[in-house]
Amino acid sequence: MHHAFTIRALLKQLPVRIETAVAYGDRLLLGTATGALLVYQVSEADRDRVPTLTLVETKKSFARKAVEQLGVIKEAGVLVCLADGMVTLYDLHTLANATPLTNTRGAHIIALHTGVDHIDGIPTLVSKLATYGKRKVVVLEWRDAEFYKSFEFSAAEKIVAMQFSAPGLLVLSTAREFLTLQLPRGQWDDLFPADTASLRTVAGGMAVGHIVDAAASSDTAPGPQTSAPSGGMWGSWALSLSGSSADVQTTIARMPSDKLLLCHKDTGVFINSAGKLCRNEYSEPMVFSRAPTGITYTSSYAVAISHDNTPQAQPPSSSGSAGNSHPPAPRFNVEVRNIGTQALVQTLHLSEEEPSRIINGAGGKQVWAFGPHTVWRLMPMPIQQQVEDVLDAEQYDEAISLVAQSDNILEAEKEELTKKIRWLRARWLFREQAKYEDALNEFTELGATPTEAIALCPERIAGELAEEATDVESLAEENDTADESESQILRTASKAEPATWKDALYAVMRYLTEHRRWIQQATRDGKRELEYAVRVLDDDDDDDENDRSRMSSDSARGSRQTSPDDDDSLPHVRLKRLAFSLEQMDIPIPAMAQVVDTTLLKVYLECSPGLLGPLLRVKNYCDVEQSEGLLLEHKRYLELVDLYHGKGLYRNALQLLQKQGMAADSGSLHGTYATVRYLVRLPEDQFELILEYLRWPLQSGISRMQDRSVHDSPSSNEYDEDWPAPATVVTMVFADDRPAAEAFPRPQVASFLRQTSPELVVLYLNYVFETWHDETSTLHDEMVTAYLDMLGNVDPQDADAEVNTRQQLQKFLKSSLHYSPERALARLPDNRLFTERALVLSRLGRHEHALSLLVFSVASLALAEQYCGENLTQRPDVFVLLLKLLVSTPPADVIDNEAADIRMGRLEFPGIEASTEKQVEHVRTKIHRQFVGHLLSTHPQSIPVAEALPLLPTDMDFSHDMFVYLRSQLCTLDQDMRTENVVRSLTAAEDLQARRQLKHLQTNYVVVSETRTCPHCLKRIGSGTAFAIIPSEGKGHVVVHYSCWQRSKSASATTNGHGASNSPRSAASTSSSEILAADDHAAPGVVIKWA
Repeated sequence: MHHAFTIRALLKQLPVRIETAVAYGDRLLLGTATGALLVYQVSEADRDRVPTLTLVETKKSFARKAVEQLGVIKEAGVLVCLADGMVTLYDLHTLANATPLTNTRGAHIIALHTGVDHIDGIPTLVSKLATYGKRKVVVLEWRDAEFYKSFEFSAAEKIVAMQFSAPGLLVLSTAREFLTLQLPRGQWDDLFPADTASLRTVAGGMAVGHIVDAAASSDTAPGPQTSAPSGGMWGSWALSLSGSSADVQTTIARMPSDKLLLCHKDTGVFINSAGKLCRNEYSEPMVFSRAPTGITYTSSYAVAISHDNTPQAQPPSSSGSAGNSHPPAPRFNVEVRNIGTQALVQTLHLSEEEPSRIINGAGGKQVWAFGPHTVWRLMPMPIQQQVEDVLDAEQYDEAISLVAQSDNILEAEKEELTKKIRWLRARWLFREQAKYEDALNEFTELGATPTEAIALCPERIAGELAEEATDVESLAEENDTADESESQILRTASKAEPATWKDALYAVMRYLTEHRRWIQQATRDGKRELEYAVRVLDDDDDDDENDRSRMSSDSARGSRQTSPDDDDSLPHVRLKRLAFSLEQMDIPIPAMAQVVDTTLLKVYLECSPGLLGPLLRVKNYCDVEQSEGLLLEHKRYLELVDLYHGKGLYRNALQLLQKQGMAADSGSLHGTYATVRYLVRLPEDQFELILEYLRWPLQSGISRMQDRSVHDSPSSNEYDEDWPAPATVVTMVFADDRPAAEAFPRPQVASFLRQTSPELVVLYLNYVFETWHDETSTLHDEMVTAYLDMLGNVDPQDADAEVNTRQQLQKFLKSSLHYSPERALARLPDNRLFTERALVLSRLGRHEHALSLLVFSVASLALAEQYCGENLTQRPDVFVLLLKLLVSTPPADVIDNEAADIRMGRLEFPGIEASTEKQVEHVRTKIHRQFVGHLLSTHPQSIPVAEALPLLPTDMDFSHDMFVYLRSQLCTLDQDMRTENVVRSLTAAEDLQARRQLKHLQTNYVVVSETRTCPHCLKRIGSGTAFAIIPSEGKGHVVVHYSCWQRSKSASATTNGHGASNSPRSAASTSSSEILAADDHAAPGVVIKWA
């Protein structure tokens, strides 16, 4: 509750009894019980004087009896007076020229209305006067200040109250129900019963029972309150209907915006100008503390008067106990309620006497109350003071309603003030009411920056945005007039319970997450800035100046009250609570996104640590410095790695992973696996960084493998998954199908791996060749070098490893076509790896040298035979070269090596005794000649007899293999001769056939000359026209125009009905090869000769 009005008795102890009154302009007319009319001039208050009433005229014989009601039709200049049961019209300016309306005799109620009505589509100023008496309603109508017509309507029941809601609708009330009368048709419609229960039902307040204001139960509220009947809604209804109609008080009061308040006893409902309930604006009925005897309104308030039935406070008895005494209930007979919120605003007590009537004037800016001998003026408090009081009481909904309904504020300024109050309400809901969702929704609707909500959080969340003192605390410090207890309450009100902060953070988390989605959408839409409402504090100098001016004006006025016309509106006087402005500013998206994401990270750390990963693994704007410190403090190393990665701080992430990998208590980050897994995530442009931090995983893996091999037993396997083997590391980082691995410079990768182990080079290059089909000569040469390095590192005692490695090298030398044979030959050793050297020599085309190595150095005739089979395509006489080597004398160096082997005992022939050089030569010759026979019998097609026979020694035995070879050669020669004869005969037959066909074509021709005519149209067939050649029996070929032939063909098809032509060959059967359709194109078999 706050002070909306102050009461001042302007007239006291009048010698006559006041029965009615009306105010218009600066005049106040009082109708008395003696029939006199008192005319007063109203002097409004200003800075130097209080409002006064000056009697300017007295009409003692204005009416023969008591004046019951007065009304003014200002537009028509008419004063309406109801006295002695009849309505009389007077000139408003002279109060003379009385015109009694005889058809209103017996009237006891009048109602007036002036408004604009569209008559025949033309806006017309219409004034209406309605009277009721003797069960009839009489309506008089003025149009554009000229009397137009009167209407009479009969009423079935007695009318106790009536008011116009619109020019064409009159709302009336009987003792039992509310009705409407449509004018001028005279149609009666029922609204709802006129009882308390029905009013609560139709207003939607059936479930709430009798509403008692919380404020009304305070120390300033009235004592006795009307409670709901014990019988419930229907019991209340039945009780109201069972009573006497004379005891029922029904009121129909006009309200702002063409609304009416239909009140029965203490309950009222609002209807609009169409007679419909205002359900959307008022979900519950307005319930007064007492049944009002009169109701009027201002722009914001409904003011009701009632009878003060509160018993007088009795002095405490001497024998009474202090503990049993109760403070007396405050007395009042004026009740002020907010029209928008229906909340009780103020109660006033008119101590001089009980008020009987209350009216307003000047369009609701003046409020007058009248007793039998007293006139009171309700002076509205300055609107800024009212708003200040409401805000001090933290009644923000009341303040919003007050600003919205006030007519002392411009519409454009109302919106700004409403936003400010809603801003304060959002902060109040968050800080003091723990209604976090409602507060954040309010900020969202106002378009506030997220920093406003963040600043309300604890300092560990808000950081630099945290507020040292709330607005409530600031106000308590500035308010010098407030007592110490009130200041203490204000300072402690904003401190929420610690237990509720968890709920606050969850609400902030949802709010920031939603705001983050908006920022992302704006980024996708290509926006660079977002518009926000930003709170900007006003200058302190301006505030001090305004405060001083207001204090000085208040001191000058002293106890005098201000008038509505002198009321300063809000925009001209600043309020302490509203000493800020809301400005629309464009804020760059990155700046706002950084605040949102950083705060969201802090909230996640407090409430939902599991959501840190999803935030940091995607694009975010978290402040690196703040986030890094927080994550390290909470030991969230994985999330910190994600933060570094998202910000491009790859080296920081790798340093952290390496440090934690070496620590024994680092959990999932212990070992090298986390580092390797992170290296896989790096883009291709970080190649040098990858190589730098890959050395540690590779060296650690090799060291652990060596340790296990030294101890000859697998040491603790608990870290095997955390310490992957070097081969696994290479596979994950380089031998992978991700685009970055494919884009790495492969020669540099191979060179880096060679520094660690040649096996890793082979592993990597095998994947490169098989998956990416790389044909780079450098890489293939690197592969050869890696195999050779592997052979150089093989333990001499590990024969299986050497054999396996040599097989892999030989397979590569055979399959690869992209290595350089020259470089490979230069890298091969001279005293071993002769098989590999032979393979390289074959690539150079030096087959004789290669076979020599296989026959004499390797001493493997099977390998030599295999070699010939593999290179037969490249060198067809390769078997002849082998045959030549087998029957020739070995080179001198081979003989010398064999002699040395014999002397050292390294050369032995199983089952054969050969201890001298001659014996060895004899054995070799025998073996070679046997293998010669094997070659001749196995590969006769690859060894021509003409080249083989001269090479065979004369002393060589004629074995079965020689017989098989010669027989095969003779059969082959015979087959070749037979094939040649057949081919010759077929060629001669084909030549003869072609000659005959040519002769036939040369005899079959058609001569087209300039004089040749078409047999159809008898026109010449020139060289520039299209023609057709049609075969004809006995006549050779007929030449016709192509168009003529087409018409003839169509006519023949129409006549016969089946498409047959009259030519020897039908058009359907004549193929395109037999019809010439254009110049220079003849059918096959016909030659065109131009004459």
